Amino acid sequence: MIPPAIGDPGGEAAVLSAAPAEAPAWAHALRDGVAALRSARGSAREAPRARLWRLLHASLFASLRSQAGRIAPVSQEDLEDLASVKSSELMARAEAGVWDPVPHPPHEVAGFIRNVARNGLVDLARRRARECPPPEDEEMWDMAIADRLPQAPGPEDWACAREFVVALEHCVRGLTPRARDVWFLRACLERPSREIATLTGVTVANVDVIVMRARQALGECMTARGHQSTEVRPGAFAALWSESSLRAAWSAEGEA
Repeated sequence: MIPPAIGDPGGEAAVLSAAPAEAPAWAHALRDGVAALRSARGSAREAPRARLWRLLHASLFASLRSQAGRIAPVSQEDLEDLASVKSSELMARAEAGVWDPVPHPPHEVAGFIRNVARNGLVDLARRRARECPPPEDEEMWDMAIADRLPQAPGPEDWACAREFVVALEHCVRGLTPRARDVWFLRACLERPSREIATLTGVTVANVDVIVMRARQALGECMTARGHQSTEVRPGAFAALWSESSLRAAWSAEGEA
């Protein structure tokens, strides 16, 4: 506790010194944005949802940029992708009622967003630290690749993968053509938002919103059909997906 200053019998100076620093404007806006989204119903939720996503993206990008130099070297594209991913995660948590900043003062909301940004940067740095340069000896390089090759899918993997692909085809066909294209570029080809925007003719912000909504719709559809993505081994799924009728249909639509 800071003692009262001389001539300040009420201790006002001490109270002001102990008060938290003023929170950024976006922290206040986030609390209002979540409150507006929670109070909206039906189609009226679209406008506050879009506004909240823009607020999340802007606040996370600002927090990422302010901390990036102290944690790990990153590019502008890295920051944009991290901001998009974390915005989608927080958006989903806000809509599910898991994350609610409204009861918390703005400076706590700002601190939470900065922690989310910092953790994202730390995770990115850790992933990149595990990426080692290739050995100079070509034989050692071949051995390293061979050691990391996954085991061949077994009969159970193939059966599970076939069921999964059938269900996924059904669910993906329920998306709009634009949502299918955007989701495929992000989920299957892992393209960054800026590149997807160029390929599909939409804005970067819209790419992230489309991806978030597509993932939510597919998650609900797959869950209703009794499937989770963790049930399928990547090797079996990739092989089956490359032969699926849905992928062939997309290719035909693109050529047309």
